Amino acid sequence: MAQIGSYVPCESAKLTLVDAVYTRMGAFDNMLRGESTFMYEMNETAEIIKSATPRSLVVLDEIGRGTATFDGFAIAQAVLRFFVEETKCLTLFVTHYPQIREVANERPREVGTFHMGFMESQGPGLAILVY
Repeated sequence: MAQIGSYVPCESAKLTLVDAVYTRMGAFDNMLRGESTFMYEMNETAEIIKSATPRSLVVLDEIGRGTATFDGFAIAQAVLRFFVEETKCLTLFVTHYPQIREVANERPREVGTFHMGFMESQGPGLAILVY
């Protein structure tokens, strides 16, 4: 956030400059081009794989969700392994596949697992984050 000029609510931060920020989030399709949500997701992911360098920041959200569970997990794990083992860039990988922990267990110095939850109050627009 700080790198793009946004306010970051913290007392201090150490930032490493990155050469690019790549994101893959959301569920989109392109029916005019005959691309399903899954195909669109895979095309975007492939572009990130081709473009990211060791100095990039990659943010991926729920890779593989647009297909069967086993296939989706295999895709998610392969993509994560590629960024950890080949590109070696800073990666935030959000997933609902608990089996992805295998990568963290195999590479504990390079991969960390985290979870977060939230509570929403009835106040006007007030949301409390619990992690």
